[in-house]
Amino acid sequence: MTGLVDVANAMEKGEVGRTEEEPGTPPSPPNAPSASATSSTLWSTQSSRAPPKSSILPLASRWYTSQSAKGTGNTRQRKKYHVPVKTRRINDHPKGYPNLAAFLDSDDGFAVYRRFGYLQARILLQKQAELTALEEALQATELEILNDDDNALCNRKVFGPHAAKQRKLLKDIESTYCSYAQILTAAQQMMSFKKPSNSEYQSVGRYLNNRQALVEKEATWIQHKEDIITLRTGRDHAWLDDIIEGLLRLCHCRLIDLLFRSKETRKKAEIDEPNMPARPPKDEDKYELYYTPSRINKLANSILPVLVLTLLVLPIYLLYHMVHDIRNDRAYSMCIGTLLVFTLAFSAILSLFTKAKRHEIFAAAAAYCAVLVVFLGNVAPPDASLSRVHDVGTPGRI
Repeated sequence: MTGLVDVANAMEKGEVGRTEEEPGTPPSPPNAPSASATSSTLWSTQSSRAPPKSSILPLASRWYTSQSAKGTGNTRQRKKYHVPVKTRRINDHPKGYPNLAAFLDSDDGFAVYRRFGYLQARILLQKQAELTALEEALQATELEILNDDDNALCNRKVFGPHAAKQRKLLKDIESTYCSYAQILTAAQQMMSFKKPSNSEYQSVGRYLNNRQALVEKEATWIQHKEDIITLRTGRDHAWLDDIIEGLLRLCHCRLIDLLFRSKETRKKAEIDEPNMPARPPKDEDKYELYYTPSRINKLANSILPVLVLTLLVLPIYLLYHMVHDIRNDRAYSMCIGTLLVFTLAFSAILSLFTKAKRHEIFAAAAAYCAVLVVFLGNVAPPDASLSRVHDVGTPGRI
């Protein structure tokens, strides 16, 4: 307590923060503020607000150096991780149904199976006949109930000698109808599946024939072509993919193998051991070529802009050439024929490459033809342009 009183008295006298005076320095008056106290007070105030720049720079440089060293170390230690890819090889599975299942799973286009449309119709007809018989039996039973009591069917629960029979009929109708509706819905879903393309169908049939994966009797399921469906969804230009893949197989070389077959795709039909569980016959492995679908799709998509530019530039060039260079009466007839041919080509490309509806194709073809007609109308033969210039430049006669 006495210490606090002394400090308060010293503050009143201005002695707080006073340092020892150097010899030779005149003593300051008691009421005069001390220079050392003032400087120390100012220094303490400035230090509380912000440290001097001389102390900030070394700290900042040391912090930046440490952080950069940490970042460099993390960058050097961290490596890009690639997930290892496992590819199911067809020849690793034994001959028979395991090998056939691996083949059907190797490509989306090979997922073809029978729809069993005849069995669907047969089961539905049977269920339909059962429901018809139950319907007639229920009507007859309810007529018998009404003969006993006119108001018997006005209640949810029916009483009387025929009540148990009616309840049993309703339960049978419910179970039969639920089964019928389930089969009917499944049949509708089966009808919505697409048919495989001819190339996909032939590929599966050729594999069954070359590999002899199944016995002859059990391999005949592929021969029911009208009953075969594919699990693959429809594509915009599947026919173009088939054409490209056929050309690649026909002209297969090392360059095509590098461009259109990934490392994982090559492994599907890889043969690296002489005693594999299912090895293809001699000279038959050359037909088992897999191409990466994404790369074929990119090539097909790159063909579309080329076709669009061709349909826009080529007819304009031909029409201009016919009007300016062919100076006879057949020029305009040839122009009309050119318009007709390119408009038909434009409509065919729309229908093949896109999912446009009929009225959309008609509207697009009409707009395309209108553009060509407007261009043809604005292009005048050179003789006509010269005659116009001559008529404008020659003064009129009075």
